[in-house]
Amino acid sequence: MASRMASRMASRSTTTIASKGRELRLAVFECENLQEHLRPSVFERTGGYLQLLQRAFTHVLHNSSSLQLRSDCIIAHPPPPHPSSLSLTGFDTKAGEYPSDLGEFDGVLITGSLSGVYDGEPWIQRLLHEIRLLDERKIKTVGISFGHQAIAQALGGHVQRNPKGSEVSVRSAWVTERGQILFNPLKKEFQLHYHHNDAILNLPPDFWVLASNNVTEFQSIYKPYHFLTFCGHPDYSHTIEVLEQLLEYDRQNLWVPEQLIEHGLATLSQPTDYEWVIKQISRFYLGDFDKLAESALTSSMVKN
Repeated sequence: MASRMASRMASRSTTTIASKGRELRLAVFECENLQEHLRPSVFERTGGYLQLLQRAFTHVLHNSSSLQLRSDCIIAHPPPPHPSSLSLTGFDTKAGEYPSDLGEFDGVLITGSLSGVYDGEPWIQRLLHEIRLLDERKIKTVGISFGHQAIAQALGGHVQRNPKGSEVSVRSAWVTERGQILFNPLKKEFQLHYHHNDAILNLPPDFWVLASNNVTEFQSIYKPYHFLTFCGHPDYSHTIEVLEQLLEYDRQNLWVPEQLIEHGLATLSQPTDYEWVIKQISRFYLGDFDKLAESALTSSMVKN
């Protein structure tokens, strides 16, 4: 009981930085207890999804002005806003924990998981229901990996085992025409760490495809005023030790072909664009994506 209470207390953390922006308060729907899959010594250093996200976001917010852009970045319009402080509050969705008042938050972030969104477990069915409520209320929500798939599944899309295979370690995604409207600084492609066997095969209505690649067609999707998702893991990219352990867990359970695991471990330390992705996520929560989408729709740059 004492350890569980300590874990819940640790789920609340606030980071403040010197900036003229505003505070960003997010409810994090944690969809996996990483403690069950990592060695105790590793988990003590890394924590779970909440702590991974806190460290990654804090790194980007603390260093926003000094982060080096890769050579393919193009500044499409004035620098994107960033929040002055960040507050992430974790909710254990497997235990049925959800915010009693979403009005206390600026948005929701749904994490990764080792489960499949089609597994039919009660906690997943509850999560899909909650996503539909978020959609009805226009609560800005970001999905990462499993969260990306859960949002699509909940709103009428179709997710199943990816017929083109698994994606692990560092992979590239290219930015679509609609992605070029919203992402800033603009990139032609970006790299992230990946860890998934499943994929969205059919999109729900009203979603834009922002990024794609030759294995997983829907790498990043967006519904104006509602959702932004990424198939890859910016949280793993900031703390790659976690993904290294999960690949070993895959090997033990025979979930991923051995050759792919070896390739994943060999490429684990390659650079990624996770800082750029986190900047896009922050811009989405602060409304910058929606302004650009509305302008594009008004000017007929894209069809409604």
